[in-house]
Amino acid sequence: MFAEERRQHILAALTRDGRVEVAALAERFAVSEDTVRRDLNTLAEQGFLQKTHGGAVALATARMDWQSRRSVLTEAKARIGTAAAELVEPHQTLFVDAGLTTLEFVRALQVRPLRIVTNSLDVAQVLADDGEVQLVLSGGEWFGRERHLSGPAALATVRAHRADLAILGACAVHPTLGVTATHPGDAEVKRAMFDGAARRVLLADRGKFDQVAPNFVARLDAFDLLITDAPPPDLGPAAPSVKLAE
Repeated sequence: MFAEERRQHILAALTRDGRVEVAALAERFAVSEDTVRRDLNTLAEQGFLQKTHGGAVALATARMDWQSRRSVLTEAKARIGTAAAELVEPHQTLFVDAGLTTLEFVRALQVRPLRIVTNSLDVAQVLADDGEVQLVLSGGEWFGRERHLSGPAALATVRAHRADLAILGACAVHPTLGVTATHPGDAEVKRAMFDGAARRVLLADRGKFDQVAPNFVARLDAFDLLITDAPPPDLGPAAPSVKLAE
């Protein structure tokens, strides 16, 4: 296999799985680990991935637009959404922020009746015709690239409510820098939902770990539960409880 072919296979694995490991790639392609590291260095220089200890992750999904992220770890997002839906009880009020994994959560919800407060038109569209869901859609400015409503009107709507659960997605998750978001308005709405909920649940696929976005949302240890699709890296002694979506 030529080097370029091998690198295309590595990129395909990153798109499918969100991360790759040097040892596994070396065994798969029957080459040395040094050869794989050179491949990863080349791909990193080209802006395709971020190297980590022992491998690499897909580069900054937080910087991708919504359409680009739709094809990344789709099955993992669906499993996480289904696992989160199991936490919900009838008659609860939920904050649900904008994101592909939170959208999968709403699609998986079977429990009714519910009250759901969201800043996502996509979430609202799924629930719009459901007579057993009292839907509260925030106002605010629409950001089509990331598909969320934010700004003063969105914040006012969220802050006027209280919820049993805040179901929040993440652009990036880091053990010391916490949960962060790409857009400042998105981060503000996430923080308002976080502050107004009795229990805070973070939904994050494995591609979000060891990444950082510019805008702070919350410390990782301030969440009550993290739901993810694979055992996360070391998140430190104060990490939240972790539930694996199988």
